[in-house]
Amino acid sequence: MAGTGSPTLTPYLDPKYGYVQQWNLNLQRELPAGFFVDIAYAGSHGVHLPQFSTHFNQIGDDFVAQAAVQFAAGQTTPDIAKSIINPMAGTSPNATIGGAMISAGQLDRPYPQYTDLNLAGYGCCGSIYHSLQATATRRFPGGGTLLVAYTNAKLISDTDTLTSWLENGTTGGVGQVQDWNNLKGERSLSSQDVSQRLVISYVLDLPFGRGKRFFGGVSGVTSKVVSGWGIDGVTTFQRGFPLKIAWGGSGTALEQANLGVSNVRPDAVPGCSKKSGGGHLSQWFNTSCFSAPPEWGYGNEARVDSSLRGPGINNFDFAVFKRTNIGEQMGIEFRTEFFNLFNHPYFSMPATAYAGSPTANGFGVITSTIQGGVASPERLIQFALKFVF
Repeated sequence: MAGTGSPTLTPYLDPKYGYVQQWNLNLQRELPAGFFVDIAYAGSHGVHLPQFSTHFNQIGDDFVAQAAVQFAAGQTTPDIAKSIINPMAGTSPNATIGGAMISAGQLDRPYPQYTDLNLAGYGCCGSIYHSLQATATRRFPGGGTLLVAYTNAKLISDTDTLTSWLENGTTGGVGQVQDWNNLKGERSLSSQDVSQRLVISYVLDLPFGRGKRFFGGVSGVTSKVVSGWGIDGVTTFQRGFPLKIAWGGSGTALEQANLGVSNVRPDAVPGCSKKSGGGHLSQWFNTSCFSAPPEWGYGNEARVDSSLRGPGINNFDFAVFKRTNIGEQMGIEFRTEFFNLFNHPYFSMPATAYAGSPTANGFGVITSTIQGGVASPERLIQFALKFVF
């Protein structure tokens, strides 16, 4: 019996439950000058990771390849796009399924009685993660700590998230699947891949005042003024997330045939340097390195581009504080805190939808300082006074 459209099924037979395998190797060493170093390799393997919806009723790739050959030979309308008498006429209120005529390609789908078939949360996909994680810590005799943490990592997957709508602001969206019959061809960097990240955090009591290295013998009012100063802060450097180049032009003939194919990506021009001339807000990458996808076929651009990344993070948070003791059981702490000390803007991702022209729809241009759904923070200075008793 013919279906009524595009159902989403859950639960279903033979469910694949996701799980993660993790492993790590860690080396620790105490070095001269009070440094403690920790170097680790950490890896993980995601198995049967779910997608929000998996489309299992896409026309087979053999039929698409045949249509491409026919189109190249001058057949304007390949066989799968022709309208024929519908053997399922009257079996469904859905016009596509139950009408008098039907697209020949609809009958070539795995389940021709449906226009689409989604398995919600089906464990179709996987991921692999490798990382080098290094930290160095030093505790200063006079008071204070320095922590340096560096991560070099690579995350590869053929899916990105179960909730893709949450990723638009932070990562610039996720890489979309264009061919559900060939998930191996969707394997690429993950949209959440962060290849390098360095964080330096510190708390340091300055060596001035009573009992310290400098002015250690002061007393009275002078001691109250000179003693108790310190600084702390966090400095973060992070490479940007990789870009996802999409096809933003009018639908190709294959997409318009409504045979379960969507999210077709453009072609990448062979031998073209995607970074050449880029790195500017008005042209973040070489937009001439892309061309329209074939009318009957799939673009060769990767689901997530491994050579192009959006803007990264370059942020300094810094604070100066002064502690003043009043007797043995009371004290005052005054703090001045600088967030985004050097007022670096947080730029959003460039436009990544190629619409058939290197300049159409602002392709490759960064027009916003919005990231993560929040306006880019300007330098923020705040003062705090705390009384301790």
